[in-house]
Amino acid sequence: MSVAPSRSLQASALSFVLLSIGHTISGKEWTAEKSFKAIANTRPWACGTVGWYQWSLNPTALNDPINKTIAGIINILLWASSAWYAKHGIKENTLVVGLSAALQAYAVFKA
Repeated sequence: MSVAPSRSLQASALSFVLLSIGHTISGKEWTAEKSFKAIANTRPWACGTVGWYQWSLNPTALNDPINKTIAGIINILLWASSAWYAKHGIKENTLVVGLSAALQAYAVFKA
């Protein structure tokens, strides 16, 4: 059975790509640390990198409670990050991360 890709989940995947690029560019200091480099090419790193893309290609995977829970936890982390940026007066990141969180919440939890 062929499953149609989800445009909203594809947009979520794209927003994760953009957030990753933005954090990498602005976070050269923390990405150079040993603890960050230690997770490269591990299973958690791969799942975090490709999870939203995989869900966008097969939205029925989000019917699995584990996948739905992971997506929910990631969404909570995005909202918390947006709130942290807002608290510290980093307006651009507040807006971008908040919009990404809203898009992902819509994509995952829409009826």
